[in-house]
Amino acid sequence: MAAVVNANMKKAQMQTDDRLVSTDGFMLNFLWVLQQLSTKIKLETVDPTYIFHPRCRIILPHDETRVNATMEDVNDWLAELYGDQPPFSEPKFPTECFFLTLHAHHLSILPSCRRYIRRLRAIRELNRTVEDLKNNESQWKDSPLATRHREMLKRCKTQLKKLVRCKACADAGLLDESFLRRCLNFYGLLIQLLLRILDPAYPDITLPLNSDVPKVFAALPEFYVEDVAEFLFFIVQYSPQVLYEPCTQDIVTFLVVMLCNQNYIRNPYLVAKLVEVMFMTNPAVQPRTQKFFEMIENHPLSTKLLVPSLMKFYTDVEHTGATSEFYDKFTIRYHISTIFKSLWQNIAHHGTFMEEFNSGKQFVRYINMLINDTTFLLDESLESLKRIHEVQEEMKNKDQWDQLPRDQQQARQSQLAQDERVSRSYLALATETVDMFHILTKQVQKPFLRPELGPRLAAMLNFNLQQLCGPKCRDLKVENPEKYGFEPKKLLDQLTDIYLQLDCARFAKAIADDQRSYSKELFEEVISKMRKAGIKSTIAIEKFKLLAEKVEEIVAKNARAEIDYSDAPDEFRAPQTL
Repeated sequence: MAAVVNANMKKAQMQTDDRLVSTDGFMLNFLWVLQQLSTKIKLETVDPTYIFHPRCRIILPHDETRVNATMEDVNDWLAELYGDQPPFSEPKFPTECFFLTLHAHHLSILPSCRRYIRRLRAIRELNRTVEDLKNNESQWKDSPLATRHREMLKRCKTQLKKLVRCKACADAGLLDESFLRRCLNFYGLLIQLLLRILDPAYPDITLPLNSDVPKVFAALPEFYVEDVAEFLFFIVQYSPQVLYEPCTQDIVTFLVVMLCNQNYIRNPYLVAKLVEVMFMTNPAVQPRTQKFFEMIENHPLSTKLLVPSLMKFYTDVEHTGATSEFYDKFTIRYHISTIFKSLWQNIAHHGTFMEEFNSGKQFVRYINMLINDTTFLLDESLESLKRIHEVQEEMKNKDQWDQLPRDQQQARQSQLAQDERVSRSYLALATETVDMFHILTKQVQKPFLRPELGPRLAAMLNFNLQQLCGPKCRDLKVENPEKYGFEPKKLLDQLTDIYLQLDCARFAKAIADDQRSYSKELFEEVISKMRKAGIKSTIAIEKFKLLAEKVEEIVAKNARAEIDYSDAPDEFRAPQTL
């Protein structure tokens, strides 16, 4: 059995030559046999250091990534662990069986899940291609490309038929509920073993864990944790009813412990996967996993540390070390914001939020990142909408459009498709950040008025009001705005709500001090648009008008102060103004 595992190590790679490894069917059958052998294993009989044992039958690749250690760290620890010991005792059957089964999962169920997801994606893309070719047949059937398009349509249909048959086979084998439950229960055993390593007092775990990461845990292969997250993704999407087994409580405990002790995991993207598991089980995303999400948010270990830990990760993910970190952070933060919206409604977490807002170390950094993200995402998405508007206007003028060379038409259409993707993606993320501001400022105001936050928040709000209601707002008019998730009325309503929720002398001053975007004319236009579109009640509009008057009084006062002191004698000026 160890020979089968070692011979198929490459099967876990993202790109594998299928001719060099066993088939998915064989590996799933192999896994079934090992699962039957491991059903009676008691964790007390499993040696957690087996994978490092000199007589371990499993041969790990030398460059296998570890949870929180380099290979040098691992080698130093092993020399310390085994260096002076006499001949080693033979590993026992329960230990060998457990680890062989664990690695068999890594080489069978996970690759099969990935292949299944890729197959579904390919089926969707082929269906889309076939539909496009059929719908546009009138345009190409008499063109020089007709033969090529007919061949492409035939190939796509043949490939589609083959993939649909493969999917049906996978549905019968891979999505078998009893099989998935066995996999989940085995991962439950793995999690129990990991929790015992993390805190020997398990199940009576206390947080935070010891600041020194146990060397056994740090040296474990990273996929021991990653595979659990990937398997949970799969069943949440394709078989959520399987999620509720006796081991579910241990899985929830492990997620909470890891999210509240992120220093135990070196790779930030692995922490992000655990965050994504929590996001995917959020009832706003997957209603069928509401019970699982409630188990996480109501877990006794999560009430004090989960919110500040997620807030810290929100800011830490600004720099991950990856080349794609700039774009990755938006998706990760979107997941955290969605989680926060749910946790905010839970009374058990409400107090923790308030503590963090008033005195927490992470709050100022968190809001600064939220301001940065909102500014960038809204700016990019609105700029892409302007480009979409421009191309749509060009295409409406059919005579002018037909006069453009073919390559220019294709370039413009390609840019249009790119802008549509960007606007959909960025608007979804921007909507989430604005929602977060809307929720937070409704409940608490004082933390947002701090000197280090108030002016930046006011500048961000003014800038986006100018985008929506300024002189160039007509450029945002696109066909079918709902296709991109663009809801200008809702966005304007939320932005002006934030102004009203923070309405006070200090915030009015911050608005007035913004010389980049604020103007009296802008606020007048905002009031006019809200009245015409019926965005707010008369009372709310009057309140916004009073805020605008208050801001304008401060602007006038600032202007008078500048005039009064502009001709002051040199002896009355501060040295830095001379």
